[in-house]
Amino acid sequence: MSEIKEAHLPFGYSEDVPLHVLVPDRSSQRHLKSVVTHVWKAGLPSGSLFELSGTNCVCSPELTYLQLASTSDFTRMVEIGCHLCAEFAISDKGRDYAGKRETLTLPERMGTCLDSLSKVHGLVVARKALQYVVPCTASPMEILLALTFVLPPEHGGWAMPEIVANQRIDVDERLRPLVGEKYFKGDIYLPSVRGNIEYDSYEYHTGKYRYDHTQARRNVLEAMGVKTVSATWGQMRTFEKFETFIWMVRERFGIEQRSYTADERAAQKDLYARLTDPEARLFRGTMPVKLPKLTL
Repeated sequence: MSEIKEAHLPFGYSEDVPLHVLVPDRSSQRHLKSVVTHVWKAGLPSGSLFELSGTNCVCSPELTYLQLASTSDFTRMVEIGCHLCAEFAISDKGRDYAGKRETLTLPERMGTCLDSLSKVHGLVVARKALQYVVPCTASPMEILLALTFVLPPEHGGWAMPEIVANQRIDVDERLRPLVGEKYFKGDIYLPSVRGNIEYDSYEYHTGKYRYDHTQARRNVLEAMGVKTVSATWGQMRTFEKFETFIWMVRERFGIEQRSYTADERAAQKDLYARLTDPEARLFRGTMPVKLPKLTL
């Protein structure tokens, strides 16, 4: 405990939100009120830790993903993977859109990390979930749509064709003057049917200019043979509406409609409820930090 206190960690911890520490063997484990020790016998792949300051390190996104797999279920791990590979940040409350950022990692990098390990708790769940992680989503609602499309029906998915998030779509030269852009990024793009779903949020798609650009963009995509459906919160604010929205997407893109078993429908309702729950958190909020007094 004295070693931990001398390290002057840049965050707080307590009995309710303990500090978790990796140790190499059972003889190094300690029973402390606000510190939990975990035995980690496997070697850490290169790049598993990043230095914050001095001797303080933080786990890489890839190692964080694996550690979370030891205490999270399959569906939550797919969601966590999408957030780690997303092009946006959530707030320090563990939810909601907080701004754009580069992806923290990519499924390929996470796969390389997992492949370098063996006999580690959570590895099976992490590998299984990674198959369904969609990189480059740009908002929580896009993650909702991504998981809805890619997960198997027994886990709440709707058995849709392969998707790509924020897919580059080059604009025909003759149409570029209408939008002033050489290419778009399709929010949720389905290559096999040339279908694109655009999530139009209230915050970023209101106002005269944005409305005009959104409509021009949709017209240009349709002119290039890309079927486009606009997704809004109003169309997805209840499970019944969301169910109808998915039916409409299938009709618009020419995807065969299908029925689901009672268990699959229950899983779909559960997934929708989890991803739209206003109280849901990917992680607990940060604690106030009392910085050590420095003598200058």
